[in-house]
Formats: sequence, structure tokens, C-alpha cells
Amino acid sequence: MTRWKLLCLGLAVIACNAAQADGPGKAWQGTLGPNEVVVKINAPDKGSADLEGRYFYRRHRMDIQLQGKASGNGRINLQEGLRDDEPHAAWQMQAPTRDHWDGEWIGPEGKRLPIHLHDITAGVSAREPGLQALRGDIDDYEWLRLSGLILQKKKLQQVDGYTLQWLHQPESGIDLFEVVSGYPEAQLQRVNGVLRKSLWNAISSYYDCMSGARDGQGEFETTTTLRHISPKILSASLFTSFYCGGAHPDFADAPLNIDPRDGREVDLDDVLWIGPGKALHEAKGNDWNQAWSDYRGKRLAPWVVAQFKSIYPKEFRAGDDECNYADPEVWQFPQWYATRRGIHLGASFARVARNCDDPDWAILPWKVIDAHPGAVRIH
Repeated sequence: MTRWKLLCLGLAVIACNAAQADGPGKAWQGTLGPNEVVVKINAPDKGSADLEGRYFYRRHRMDIQLQGKASGNGRINLQEGLRDDEPHAAWQMQAPTRDHWDGEWIGPEGKRLPIHLHDITAGVSAREPGLQALRGDIDDYEWLRLSGLILQKKKLQQVDGYTLQWLHQPESGIDLFEVVSGYPEAQLQRVNGVLRKSLWNAISSYYDCMSGARDGQGEFETTTTLRHISPKILSASLFTSFYCGGAHPDFADAPLNIDPRDGREVDLDDVLWIGPGKALHEAKGNDWNQAWSDYRGKRLAPWVVAQFKSIYPKEFRAGDDECNYADPEVWQFPQWYATRRGIHLGASFARVARNCDDPDWAILPWKVIDAHPGAVRIH
């Protein structure tokens, strides 16, 4: 699976807005009492009066859920929050009139505040030029959440003739880097465009996750590690430990693999192909490619098991009891990144054995990759 699909599956209670397109709906901005807010109401199903949406206060950017109904007399009644076992604030709104939407907020104890909303204007600029370049990829609601954020420059790092500028986003605590030298200028722009998008996707996911956690008990901590940089590939791990509400915390690695020659993110089937004919790939969006899934399960995964049994017999014996690395299923949809020695594959276990995920030793040497190359040569 793609790295963002994997992370969004892990963050089961959040929307993953920036990583995947948000659903259709109307976004508004304005005031709730003295406070600036941004609101999004999703379009109802055909023939339904049910409404749902969310809003955030501009000062803290965390989502508050809304749900309710539109009545036949032109009134809209919404309730904050999703839980039935706690008191809720209510919104009593008039039907929108052209570009305005007005009503009243009523707190659980009866406090009342006016709500005045209007259409979102297109002229809101981001404080960060790198985010401004992504304006066309971000919907209005998410744009107003992110546009006021800044990045701080941290250390410069020299790696194999390349210079990395590390960036820190204070509110989310997320770090990522841009490449400032080592590639030709055109390649720098393409590579940094992908890195920039990944950074803002991660920041957006932070707000989604923390909004879903109850009573501020959420956790979203990321660690970015450069794995390999060369004229043909830039690989980095974006490891996230998170708790967004629900029964258990979780973690996931979402490696980023960029071909600097064209700025394209490459997948495993681009660089390693052991099947007959032309390489298959995961379907785009919500579609499913059964032929690709069959290749991964019936051909690639057993082949990976055979390779690792031969290359790392000691590690396989040590993991027989708790971590069954001989099970092809754990290698069917591995995350991957390039290293100096070869390609690292991340095994994927069920939650009860998640400590077995992503063993450090699981590297296919370059000589193995070179014997089974895909269409994109990265070595």
C-alpha cells in the first residue's frame, strides 16, 4: 500500500485531509462571539436532511465535530461533539443567505453567543512561501488552518556532498528537511516540492489526530530519518507514534522515496520486479488492483521470505516463536526505503505483534535488486 494509505489506516479516527482529498462541502469563516472560527459543513446525501461537519477556533486550530439537521422552516440545528454521555453546546442557525450564515451558539449551561459567518475569500496568503506553492492542493478549510503557521530553520547537515536544511514546525513539533545543495537547480526544486508537501501533510495529520483525542490526551510524535541520498534516489523515513483516541496507541513508518531526476515518488514495483511481463502497480484512489495484489501475495512475498532465509538465517531462527518472519503475509505489502547496502523492507504484523514490525536486518542487498530490476534503476 502507499505510505499515506498505510498511515491513514492506522489513524483510523481521523480524516487525513491533506494526504487525501477531503469530501465535498461548504467552508465558512467568521466569528463565534469574540472568537474567529472556520467552519465546514459537508453536503448531505441526496434526499436527506442530516448534516455533519466540523469547525475550529483560529487560535488553536483543533477540530470540533458538528452534527444535526436542516428543518423545513429554514432553520438548521447542530450539536457539538460525537459522544452521547456528555453535555453538548448547540448551534441554532438560520439558513444561509447568499454569502452569509448567521445564528447563535448555546452552551451546555445556557450561555449564548452570536455566530456570524461568511464565504471564505480566495485572497488569504500563507505565511510560509513553501505552503503557498501548494495552495491548489489544499481545500479552503484546511488552508485556513495551516496558512498562519510558520517553520523554523534548524541545523544544516552535510551528507555525502549534499546539504540539508532541517525545518521545525513549533505547534506540531514536526521536523523535516529540504535539500539546499548537491542536486542541479531544477532537481532541487522538484525534490523540495515533494518534501514540502510531505511536511505539510504530516502537520495536517497532527491536527486531525489531536482533534480526535478526548480531553487533550492525544499523542502525535514524528521522527524523520534520512536513509539514503544519491543522484538516483532520496529515501527518508517518517516514523509516527500516535494516539488519536480509541483503545490503543499505535505507530507507523511512512517512508518517502523520491527519484531526483524527475521528482517522482517511486514505489517498490518501480525498482524491484520479479514477475513476468510489465510491472503491476497499486491502483490509484480507492480502486483495487487484484492482479497486483495477487502478484504481491503469491510471487513477491514468498520470494522475499526465501531471500531473507538464505541471507539472514540467524535472524529467522531467533524470530520463530514471537515474530514469524517466515510467514509470507507479513511481507506482502512492505514499506521500503533505500540504504547504502540495498533496499530495506518493513514487515507488517497484526497489532498484537507490532513489536515485530520493521526489523533492522531486513535489507535486500543491491546485487539482489540489480538481478531483478524494475523500470526505475536507483543503483
